Amino acid sequence: MTEDASRVAAKRINDHVEVIHVDNPDTVLEVPRRDWERFTAAVKSGAFDLETLNREAAENVA
Repeated sequence: MTEDASRVAAKRINDHVEVIHVDNPDTVLEVPRRDWERFTAAVKSGAFDLETLNREAAENVA
């Protein structure tokens, strides 16, 4: 996990959790609540990196 990954906020919304990066609040990752435990385990293990999402988002906009 990168240092930036610790700078997120998570909000529970009915059937999903919104993960919002502090430096980029316009980008919201929606994780279904049923997948939340698997998602957090993947982030903690390093298998899922929030910086990867930032790069992919930038590539899709360009």
